[in-house]
Amino acid sequence: MTIKERIVLQASEMFIRSGIKAITMDDIANETGVSKRTIYEIFTDKNNLLKNCIDHMDTKFRQEKEVAGSEAKNIIDLIFSFIKIGVKAINIINPLFNSDLKKYHYQIWKETYRLSDEMHRTHIQSVIKQGVDEGVFRDNIDVEIVGMLLSEQLRIMSDEAIFPSVRFSKAVVFENIVINFFRGIATKKGLDLIENYMDKESDQFVTVRKNKK
Repeated sequence: MTIKERIVLQASEMFIRSGIKAITMDDIANETGVSKRTIYEIFTDKNNLLKNCIDHMDTKFRQEKEVAGSEAKNIIDLIFSFIKIGVKAINIINPLFNSDLKKYHYQIWKETYRLSDEMHRTHIQSVIKQGVDEGVFRDNIDVEIVGMLLSEQLRIMSDEAIFPSVRFSKAVVFENIVINFFRGIATKKGLDLIENYMDKESDQFVTVRKNKK
């Protein structure tokens, strides 16, 4: 691992854990054992380091999805693997990370949001299309429209005015949106696969555990 990779890895963990604003370049130097001068020789400023960290996070997230895709037996299996990855990210990332990114590093947030939004919508549509091809989602739906609907529902998940963190767990909101959305477009075959999966893996999902109490 190069010095640059070590700095990016450690800084990413610090930003995720504490938010962006709270972490200074001095903090990163102390945590990595790399002098601040060396850090500035590699990264022009905190913005540049942050951009590298976000690229690293995106790469790691894509790799996790690729592994899930290679191991999935069918599209329902894949969707639940994605839910697990999403819940893990929600539970790890400090909410301050996203709010700090938007408030103090707007240009990076804007570019990251634009690219991730485009990729996210394309990915959702491909998942729905595969589900239609496998006969687990109804074939009379408009894949593009339905994909946009799910994308917009996921967008409001982070809206504090709608789902304030003091009242709602983001992980539970996320599970409810995704699981119930796919139930809504499923065929009988798809519903059976969803319910069988949730019965088998009930301990993995907060929503299922809450409903079974």
